[in-house]
Amino acid sequence: MKPLASTTRSPRRLAAAGVVAATLTVGAAGAAYALAHDARREGAPAAAAPEQAEVPDASATWVLPSPIPRPATPLTQEQSDAFWAAGYYMEDADALATLWGTDLQEAKSRAGQLLLDGQPVPVAPGSSLDLSDPGTVMMLEQGAFWDAGYTAEDGATLAALWHVDVTEAKISAGKILRDGQALPIPPSGTPVS
Repeated sequence: MKPLASTTRSPRRLAAAGVVAATLTVGAAGAAYALAHDARREGAPAAAAPEQAEVPDASATWVLPSPIPRPATPLTQEQSDAFWAAGYYMEDADALATLWGTDLQEAKSRAGQLLLDGQPVPVAPGSSLDLSDPGTVMMLEQGAFWDAGYTAEDGATLAALWHVDVTEAKISAGKILRDGQALPIPPSGTPVS
């Protein structure tokens, strides 16, 4: 199943980053104060260590960094649907983002709008996939199985027929389907159009 939208930064992740940054700042200030204090004790010149290090006020309100700016073109459901329906994968979205110098959401938004407008997209669907990677090939074969309308129950039936486990049956069935051949049983579900 392909995701509808990609989010790379959540509010929780931003809050966590703010807490980490604040902790590092307080820690650095404390370390500087400790070094200055030790230097004074060992007789170092007074100019080398400040009289008082600035320590953040513990009662001060922490301000989180501003949220990540929204893309210039927010991704709509219509654009997302057009992008995925055209056969694109996340790897293609990544290639488009690199090409256009944008984030993934902006790339999917632009590509989806181009598709809706009947315009060409500079990266072909699936062209960014590494077909020498066994994991990618397995993903495509399983996708072909599901897209043809086969269900988990169909996978179990094929596994029993072929005397293999269910995962292997789905992968083998997907390979057969990708090669343009028919399976020995019809799909129980509705094929993806």
